[in-house]
Amino acid sequence: MARKEISAEEAEAFCKSVYERKVRPTLKGAAEPVGLFLSVDLDSEDWELDESHLKAPLQLLERRPDADILTTRVGHPAAGEWIGVQ
Repeated sequence: MARKEISAEEAEAFCKSVYERKVRPTLKGAAEPVGLFLSVDLDSEDWELDESHLKAPLQLLERRPDADILTTRVGHPAAGEWIGVQ
């Protein structure tokens, strides 16, 4: 699978969108997970949250071995980064 080319702005918007539509509804009144790392598969929008910037994408890869993953830190948009997958 070829890695998608998207700008930093597109990546930030994508992660925010997935967070609002898919992650936030699962919190069910819990506090926002500020500081946790959110990894998102760009194709399926499957996601994983973890305290570790390494564990979040690895846990996602266990479910989706061919994932094209973007990882960002909740509440810290400058922390977004590509995690190399292939």
